[in-house]
Amino acid sequence: MINWLDSYKSIFLDISFRDFWTVNSLIRNEDELPSRKILSDNLIQFWSNRNHSPNHFYLPVLCVRTGFDLFLRAKNYPVGSEILMSAVNIPSMILIARYHQLKVVPCDIDLETFNMNLTQVRREINEKTVAIVYAHIYGRCVDLTNLLDLVEEKNLDFIEDCAESFAGFCSCAKDSSNIEMFCPSRRSNVEPTCYLGHPRSHLVLFSFGVLKFCTALAGGFAKISDRNLYEQMSKIYANDPVQDKEQYRLNVKKYFSFYWILNVPHVIKICMQFVRLFRLNHMEYVVRQLRAFNKSPTADELFLSLRRQPCRALLAFLHQRFENYQTEYLQIQRENANYVLDRLVRRSSIRIVGLQSTVRNFWLFPLVVSKADLFVELLSKFHIDAYRGSTQLNVITKLLVDTDPKPEPLVDDDRTHRCPNAEYLIENVIYLPVHCHVPKYVLDQLIDVVNRISEQLDAYSLRSKL
Repeated sequence: MINWLDSYKSIFLDISFRDFWTVNSLIRNEDELPSRKILSDNLIQFWSNRNHSPNHFYLPVLCVRTGFDLFLRAKNYPVGSEILMSAVNIPSMILIARYHQLKVVPCDIDLETFNMNLTQVRREINEKTVAIVYAHIYGRCVDLTNLLDLVEEKNLDFIEDCAESFAGFCSCAKDSSNIEMFCPSRRSNVEPTCYLGHPRSHLVLFSFGVLKFCTALAGGFAKISDRNLYEQMSKIYANDPVQDKEQYRLNVKKYFSFYWILNVPHVIKICMQFVRLFRLNHMEYVVRQLRAFNKSPTADELFLSLRRQPCRALLAFLHQRFENYQTEYLQIQRENANYVLDRLVRRSSIRIVGLQSTVRNFWLFPLVVSKADLFVELLSKFHIDAYRGSTQLNVITKLLVDTDPKPEPLVDDDRTHRCPNAEYLIENVIYLPVHCHVPKYVLDQLIDVVNRISEQLDAYSLRSKL
């Protein structure tokens, strides 16, 4: 049997050739599109009609970081206020909070459910605490009801980061039951797949960046619970400059070139022959190019980039993507992921995380392994790319040390913020090429290799202890 393992990567672009044709046409003919207000209103109406919690307000934004920054601009918290964050997040979120002269306090997560540690959260809340930020990771979503009970008890703001958890819109009717944050089909013993944020969250943020499901190659959405907050955020945002159409066009052109080497197996296989011949670090280059910044941005670079309103072409493309998005690929994604999970032999050298989350979608396929670097090296011998840097996610305790501490120290000197579960996850996680485009016979090959390597590592570990 031909080995096709090197023809699939741990990441892919959730977009078609036809979509690239559409977005280029929209950019080319942007002057003929309706006004930004009409395009924004159309998007807002679309989301309002497809959300389980109708009494919310919506704002199209350039990205999740734009929405978070806009929220903090509107809130204008006192200098030195504290924000609690789930311990696995992206560096830019920390940088934005620091820019607003806020202190970030990380809170650990449970590796089975991905819930924040409520005991630690309660312990960290003090008179300076103003908000809690929770980020759903890897497509898994948790029931935040208990955490929101605490938020309401302490009169805090709650920000929900759903950048990695969008899984399409639900076709069911709006529901006002006590499970309204999840798809009502759950009541008929069907595992919930639809999640558009908890109805009690003050701010819910979605991303449609290049590596996200239903990507528009940029763009995001903010779901806001309070009318006054929505009006304040809208007023501030209206004064920001509009995204340069030419920049969007250049990004689309760049992403189209990467579409061929991430989504087309025959092209990938040819490219991999050169990669292996010249021993190139190809995935690091690809992921770096797909990110908004090739390196950690300075505050000036970050805010110059994110304080932009979406151009008309992007707004129109977002609407087109939402209206035509087919969720059957998400179902295939789940089926393929569960197919692999059911066939991986459970050994001490591998660990599956997040399986007790309420919604178990798979934006990526993470696997926690012992000796992660060695595991990746052994996989590469079988032409499996298990790249460790597929996502910008990192543990906040590391980010607090690695990033510039300006303008204020993030935590008080007499407080420690260890997050052992999150640190263990980030240090040992790898991402396997398991997604909707990988056929079953390739998954079978991958399963066989992973099981053999984990068996070898277990045997080596046992011998070393004797």
